[in-house]
Amino acid sequence: MDEWVDSEFEDSPMSHDGNIGGMFSHSPNNGARKMSAPPTQAAGRAYSVDSNYSVDSYNGGRSYSVDSYDGGAYPSRQPPMAHQLHPQAAYQDVPVRMVPETIANGGLASKRIVIRNIQEQSLKMLTMRCQAVVVRGVSGSYHVYHVEITSDFYKQKWVVCKRYSEFYRLRKKLLARLLAHKKARGCASCDHLFHQLRDFGFPKRFEMFQNQLALVAKRTSGLEEFIVALCQYMAGDGDMTVCPEITSTRFMVKEFLLFPLEHEMQHVRAIRQLKYVDPRDVHVDTESCPICLCDWGELDGNQLVLSPCGHFFHEHCINEWYRTRFDCPMCRTIAGQEHAS
Repeated sequence: MDEWVDSEFEDSPMSHDGNIGGMFSHSPNNGARKMSAPPTQAAGRAYSVDSNYSVDSYNGGRSYSVDSYDGGAYPSRQPPMAHQLHPQAAYQDVPVRMVPETIANGGLASKRIVIRNIQEQSLKMLTMRCQAVVVRGVSGSYHVYHVEITSDFYKQKWVVCKRYSEFYRLRKKLLARLLAHKKARGCASCDHLFHQLRDFGFPKRFEMFQNQLALVAKRTSGLEEFIVALCQYMAGDGDMTVCPEITSTRFMVKEFLLFPLEHEMQHVRAIRQLKYVDPRDVHVDTESCPICLCDWGELDGNQLVLSPCGHFFHEHCINEWYRTRFDCPMCRTIAGQEHAS
């Protein structure tokens, strides 16, 4: 089966830029537990975000794949009647026939859409506020720009602390990569994004005949506007996701701005673990979705999905639930965790 998902965590670059962010910045990424790939994964590729993150490859054994649902997870033998089982076992042991290939393909396409929406919307639903702070060091004083970022998508808030030179290098690196990919591949998406970033006003490095306070004030407002525009441009409108270079640069921007990448990766893994089922071929003990409480017959365009812990939900409902938490609404099993080999 062809790879069914375009993840921005595959082939993502690792930032090696030395910066002051580690000294002052605070984000939901801090404290993420370190994950190490087992020795048996030497043959497969594992992609590392940084020392705090580990990203499972989409073909590896540490995550659920669509094919992994065939076979032992749902026994072919007829189980006892549901009323004779423990409530949780009744969900897990109920025989579920795999949906036809046409419906399964629709489920894969739906997962692609959901995951791309996660990657894009996490860049759009943001509120930012920037302020300059004086840092007095041994060699002299300099300004650090504190950017407070609030994500309405993940309901989280964090602070990024960078010097002006770090923002300047980020913009320069983005423009260079986009221009190189546009020239090498003739990529229209990279060309469009390149001109957007180049034409947007960025605070100048030097201002003639301007005092220090005025320069810092101008940089503070200019950097805030630039970061907001950068995230909006990187989110795009859905057409840019086909370009791997933009996927890679998007990840670089999120890493630079200390996005809660561990949370986002767990969200993506949780979506990938869902199994799409045909509502006509399953028996569900509950009469409605546990999240929205609407009857199962009122799908209204929603796909019916089965979680690894054995509970049914509307696709849209469980995706919204995973934005802020990963425990199952029914049994509190944590979804999207990396499983040790």
